[in-house]
Formats: sequence, structure tokens, C-alpha cells
Amino acid sequence: MSEPVRGPLGVAGNNVRRNVRRLREQRRWSYREVEERVARAGRVIPALELSAIDAGERRVDVDDLVALAAVFGLSIEGLLQPPADCDTCHGAPPTGFMCMECETSGLPATTA
Repeated sequence: MSEPVRGPLGVAGNNVRRNVRRLREQRRWSYREVEERVARAGRVIPALELSAIDAGERRVDVDDLVALAAVFGLSIEGLLQPPADCDTCHGAPPTGFMCMECETSGLPATTA
């Protein structure tokens, strides 16, 4: 069974969750289809756990991230980025605001 989320998902976790859902829905793949494709990529993520990822109830570990990126034909960075196809904010809401459509946060700029 999936491991419970420890605290709320951060920005990267939410981006991965939303991107996986969006890509799965765009391709009209069931959780079962994604499960089979991930297995062919060398990782086991049961359909029930994919559903939990979708709902933000299961975290994606590094091995999951690599397999999911391969399945969807993206780089790891592509899965970590805010969904740029949001018609409301295009993946970049104003600093300090959250897009109500895709839930992407406009994080304040950090200084190094």
C-alpha cells in the first residue's frame, strides 16, 4: 500500500502530481495503462498508487520520477515544472499569488 504523505506536498510535488494527471488525461490513458507502461520502464507503481499520486496522497520518489518521465517522454525537469499549458496563468502566476485553475504558486524570487 502507498505510504501516507508526510505533511503537505511542496511546489515540486504538486507540479509532478498535476503534470502526471494532465499528461495521462491528454493521452486518455487509464491508471492501468500507465501502470503497465511504467512496469515496462522498469518500475512498479500499481494503479491504486497512481491514483493516490493524482490525488496528492502519495509522494513520488526519485525512481518513480525517472520512470514517469520516460513513460510520458519528458525530461525529469519537465515533470517538475509548473504546467505551462494552463490557459489562466501559463505556468507563471504573479509573485505571491496562486492560480486557482492549475494551483501553481507564484513564489517570491529568492536571493542567492
